[in-house]
Amino acid sequence: MLARKIFAALRVAVLCSLVLPVMAQGEELQLAVRRNFGYGGGSQIQGNFRMEILDPPPLASVTFKIDEAVVAIVTEPPFRIDFDTDDYPVGWHELSAVGQTPDGQALTSNVRRFEFVSAEAGWAAARAIMIPLFSVVGVAILFGVGIQLWTSLSGGKSALPLGAPRKYGLLGGAICPKCGRPFSLHWWGFNAVGGKFDRCDHCGKWSFVRRASREKLAEAEAAELAMAQPETPVAEMSAEEKLKRQLDESRFDNP
Repeated sequence: MLARKIFAALRVAVLCSLVLPVMAQGEELQLAVRRNFGYGGGSQIQGNFRMEILDPPPLASVTFKIDEAVVAIVTEPPFRIDFDTDDYPVGWHELSAVGQTPDGQALTSNVRRFEFVSAEAGWAAARAIMIPLFSVVGVAILFGVGIQLWTSLSGGKSALPLGAPRKYGLLGGAICPKCGRPFSLHWWGFNAVGGKFDRCDHCGKWSFVRRASREKLAEAEAAELAMAQPETPVAEMSAEEKLKRQLDESRFDNP
């Protein structure tokens, strides 16, 4: 019975001594491939790229490979190297890395497979993606600008109350000669010699205006604010005051 227990313990020790090194050698490094400049669409890449080990354990060195050819050996973190696909034949390639731990163990990375394409093929693929994208974005921008321009030109008026604070933007502001209120100059207004033919946001009328100084705009804002102030109500006279006023006025009547 005792001999059987000893034999079982020895067998477990031998198995552990064989399995543990295999598990350590089979531990993978995480290899990432990032684009510095160029085209990347799915598994196709072209241009300047980077191989990098993410969250590496303690390593003495990392050997980066493309297929079986060594690209570089990096001996200190960060463990990364840059490469250019144009330096390699067009076609499928395997990217990998092998790390050496300080105690001499070899750790292999995952293998990344990419198809290196020519610069012409890369640009053609990029154009096939970007042209429809830019077309959609361009149509959306033109649609938005068109709606804004149509709303502005169609005569809509601003609901900005009298005396409300405002910003005039890069083009500055002008004072409408029709209603006297200050408004922001518009980029779609018609430029003219010495001024601009623009539409007032408040009254909706078109006029030839000049860019006003900040002082003039402030004066117009103050006048606008004064217009917004309610008038002081006149107190109604009492019956006694009305009678006294009639008596005073009757003294000037002819007998």
